[in-house]
Amino acid sequence: MQPKQNIFSRSLGLLADSSAKETAVSIIILVLRALLPLVAVLLVRYFVDQVTLPAGAGARPHAGTELATGVADQGEIVQVGETGNIIDGLLPRGASIPVSLLWLIAAMALALLADDLLSYAGTYISRKHSYLLEGHISSLIHSHAGKLGLKYFEDPLFHDRLERAARDISWRPAAIISDFVLLLRGVISFVAMAWVLRDFGVIPLLILVAVFIPVLLVRRRNSARFYEVRQKVTADSRQASYFSWLLTGEKPAREVKLFGLGGYFDRLFRKHFKASKEPELETVRKNLLPESIASLLKVAAFAGVLVYATARYLDSSITAGELAMYLVAFRQALLYLRDSVTGYSGLAENRLFLQDLFGFLDLKPDMSGNERVPDPDSFIEIAAENLSFTYPGAVRPALQDVTLKIKRGEKVAIVGPNGSGKTTLVKLLCRLYDPDAGRITVNGADAASVDPDSYRGLFSVVFQNFMLYYLTAGENITLGDALQSTNGSRHFQSRIRRLADRDGSQQPGKEFPEKENTLEVRRAAYAAGISELLETLPHAYDTMLGHHTEGGRELSWGEWQKIAIARAIYRKSPVLILDEPSSSLDADSEFEIFSDLSRITQGRTCIFISHRLSNVRDADRIIVLDGGRIAEEGTHEELMAAGARYYTMFTRQKSMYR
Repeated sequence: MQPKQNIFSRSLGLLADSSAKETAVSIIILVLRALLPLVAVLLVRYFVDQVTLPAGAGARPHAGTELATGVADQGEIVQVGETGNIIDGLLPRGASIPVSLLWLIAAMALALLADDLLSYAGTYISRKHSYLLEGHISSLIHSHAGKLGLKYFEDPLFHDRLERAARDISWRPAAIISDFVLLLRGVISFVAMAWVLRDFGVIPLLILVAVFIPVLLVRRRNSARFYEVRQKVTADSRQASYFSWLLTGEKPAREVKLFGLGGYFDRLFRKHFKASKEPELETVRKNLLPESIASLLKVAAFAGVLVYATARYLDSSITAGELAMYLVAFRQALLYLRDSVTGYSGLAENRLFLQDLFGFLDLKPDMSGNERVPDPDSFIEIAAENLSFTYPGAVRPALQDVTLKIKRGEKVAIVGPNGSGKTTLVKLLCRLYDPDAGRITVNGADAASVDPDSYRGLFSVVFQNFMLYYLTAGENITLGDALQSTNGSRHFQSRIRRLADRDGSQQPGKEFPEKENTLEVRRAAYAAGISELLETLPHAYDTMLGHHTEGGRELSWGEWQKIAIARAIYRKSPVLILDEPSSSLDADSEFEIFSDLSRITQGRTCIFISHRLSNVRDADRIIVLDGGRIAEEGTHEELMAAGARYYTMFTRQKSMYR
């Protein structure tokens, strides 16, 4: 657990980094609003005294007095002969309101107006403050997640941690701001009220503070209890979210409807939702009794002070104006002390939850390296030396003692049964994982010493489980250029910023300017066999893909796979990796790709994985993996002549087509 001071200072750092100006304005507003109650109670005192006290008198006249000196309009002294004509012992019926009282009334009205206007301004600033802070924290989480290796994302405990860091992101920043403002305003206003009450007596102030000590302790304990509960139910909360996605997501919708799984998944959702929420509800229920006792103490304290103040007024120790001022000040002091305790306990609770955020942000990237990758044009070879790797939590290694070398321009096929380590080898070559043993070298240099992002710029990959991006067709292809160069491709980054900042009201066809719909995009689409389809869409390469957007054009799974291939081709990296690139393609498309692989590779080094061994016959070299080890290596003819593992696999597949 991080020290409290560290969390507090880092929280202030978040405020400064995300919204320094808004933080300063918020503080100014809260100080002004905190001082307004002091002005208000002083004005109340003067107003009541002006109405009830004879000019120059020090105490309220006792009941039965027949004459009283009053303050008439223009400050003249008047005599009122009978108490029946006295309003509050001072102003005669029908008399004009003195100018001095009008000024006091105007001052009180202005104080109320100022408080309202500052409240409106504070609400606006607070909301702006909160959304800036929310966006800043979200970006920190996204950025840090991008620095973490793939092993984190395949660890359930990591996802629990990420869930706790991100789940309250929609309201926790706003709560931090409001609690911070509430605490500061409460403290300042309470000090102001304590100053007003300084002549009222020390005992009422001590009672006031003493009453809130148990309240503070109860709130702190409740915050800790609530945090512990939320920690325990994280897994159930994630499970509930998962089953909710199964019931509402596009991807699982077909199977859920076909197999009638809706009721089953809904029962599982309700089970985990109940398991995640009922402990929280039980915690709130347990908090009711101590909170109620604390409230009873506050009410008793106020009642005692009311009796004390009334007794002092009746024995003429204080004036009616002072009585009103003290009662209002004491009541306000109660409210402001309550606000201070609420703000403090809220910050204490937020501090506990911020531990999860900072704990996530403090996760150390599992991959390091500061050197730059060799220039793509100078790429010569990539080699693996005695690679071994075991997935976190797995019992047996996915790869063992794998050694291979792939030269520039070479076309290498990797084949083998399911679970033999083909995709794992690709992940290691791309440095999505670092090996447990052995090393990978590029042009003889150890890949572990190279900056991971820079290193990955050497590779362009079509994964077996490729992504669908609900963007325009052109954007789907140019996304492959994000890390094309070692310096990050400024042109691409500026285009992404323009696309991200574009006005959502733009019509289709205006989102992907013709000048950016370059020949390279068309070439990549043509090489992947998708250009003809894209150019017949309503807005060609500017057409939105997927039906998440109104007017979007949905593609078949095979067409999406061709888009993924085009994206990989567009990326000008020296090594192209195709992991089952034809798994969703029809026979004609598959033949088109593998009959002229050079059209796709365009002279680049190519590593491709395929279960269809007829597609790998023309590879320069075929590597057969079995049980995480290299079982055989050679050309198609050499492996067939050897009559071993590859021969058996190939002849079995071939027999299926007879």
